[in-house]
Amino acid sequence: MAFSLFGGSDKKDAGAAPTSGDSSNVNSIKENLQAQILQEIALTNATELISKISSNCYEKCILNPGSSLSAADAACLDQCSEKYIQAWNTISRRYLARVQSESKN
Repeated sequence: MAFSLFGGSDKKDAGAAPTSGDSSNVNSIKENLQAQILQEIALTNATELISKISSNCYEKCILNPGSSLSAADAACLDQCSEKYIQAWNTISRRYLARVQSESKN
């Protein structure tokens, strides 16, 4: 009787080729992992964007910190954050287009 080191079943031969069911399961796991990685990258990018907007726009727009924002401070923050988001979207679209065109070649 053979025992598996990591608790797996000893029903399959170690050198046996994977069946089509095994292959589709591996592909499904691979696709799920890729999707999860892409989601984590997107979350990291969004977090980075928010951090940059917060620090840069705060430094630019809030000259005299206080307990509330003035109308001018609020308008400056709105415009600054909008510019950052537009720039981020433009760069992201161009980067994705470049990656897609390079993957086709």
